[in-house]
Amino acid sequence: MVALSNRVQPQNGELMSAQRHRATVRVRLTKTFDVSRVVAIGSHVRGTAVRRYSDLDMLVVLRRNQAKWGGNLMSSQTVLDKVRDDLGMRYVNTDIRRDQQAAVVSFAQGQQNLDVVPALFSRFDPLRPIYSIPDGIGGWMETSPEAHDRLFLNANERSSGKLRKVAQLMKWWKFSRAQTLPIQSFYIDMLLAKSDICIGIKPYTHCLYQSFKLLNDRECRGLQDPLGIAGVIYVAQTNPQWEAICKAVSYGLEHARAAIASEAVRDFEEANRQWNIVFNGEY
Repeated sequence: MVALSNRVQPQNGELMSAQRHRATVRVRLTKTFDVSRVVAIGSHVRGTAVRRYSDLDMLVVLRRNQAKWGGNLMSSQTVLDKVRDDLGMRYVNTDIRRDQQAAVVSFAQGQQNLDVVPALFSRFDPLRPIYSIPDGIGGWMETSPEAHDRLFLNANERSSGKLRKVAQLMKWWKFSRAQTLPIQSFYIDMLLAKSDICIGIKPYTHCLYQSFKLLNDRECRGLQDPLGIAGVIYVAQTNPQWEAICKAVSYGLEHARAAIASEAVRDFEEANRQWNIVFNGEY
């Protein structure tokens, strides 16, 4: 499992490319909009990104005048459209689309996506900045990416660095399916950080088994934001997605349990075979 953990780390070339993409997008948006700050967020900041698959994320904090029309706050969809359209004028040969919360720029023919999340500063609560970001249906919802990143990094330190790698392995499982599971990466990170599964002297295999068991026991239900800011953090966006994740979790748990049982009797060949089933041949 240690070997797999090493293989899923983002490569230096990916990281350098990510820095360049963020820099060029930042320059473009700060020329067009009244931007108060730009913040790198997401899996790459928390150290839970996996090579080839994890998107880049950046929060572009606009001054409120950029989201007002006639004295009223615009729909978040309108603001998203403005950001998407402006980036489209800069990257004319690049696919740019809008999802629920971000304008997605697909660099390198879609091999590296950059999610640009427009935000408005809301308040400090306390000593942490709270932002309003698109909620996916035209409104705005509160979040604090920097506070969530700090929560995760503190939990990772308590686990002596094990938490970050277990989160990466769970994401590798997500991407290794024949069809990528639509489980939210933020959900994985926050659930594991809150659970303390990775605390104590135990191998990665036991942490993974306990991660699957936790998801299965919870039936992949929504997670109350540990910081009390973002409300409920959902595993997926739709009920069909939730059902597919629950089914995949149950399957993963079955074979993770078999792998742990084989390890206990030192049948490492069978244990590896079971983990290879869990990771769909990508173990």
